[in-house]
Amino acid sequence: MTTQTRDRIRAKLQDDNTVVRILLAHPMHTGRGKNEQDELIPAEFIQDIRCWRNNEEVLTVKCGTATSRNPYFAFQLNGGEIGDVIRLRWVDNIGAKGTAETTVV
Repeated sequence: MTTQTRDRIRAKLQDDNTVVRILLAHPMHTGRGKNEQDELIPAEFIQDIRCWRNNEEVLTVKCGTATSRNPYFAFQLNGGEIGDVIRLRWVDNIGAKGTAETTVV
């Protein structure tokens, strides 16, 4: 199941490299927090993030419960051109998925 999220992704060519910035909208519950009724909130966290540039996988990130709510990632890819397509997909521990896509400017 793919969820509708407010994930944000930006990619910019800078000094002949592609700088990618990602902000994911996800609660990242550890499974140890409690709600107002003092009940445990079930674990829900992103486990896998993958990124492609023009259909070539360029990055894989493995996350766990220590990753913050609404995680922010920034990374640099060697090379690239204006107009390249950067695509991102994440999967969490309960099977929810999210995607985001942008072009390099």
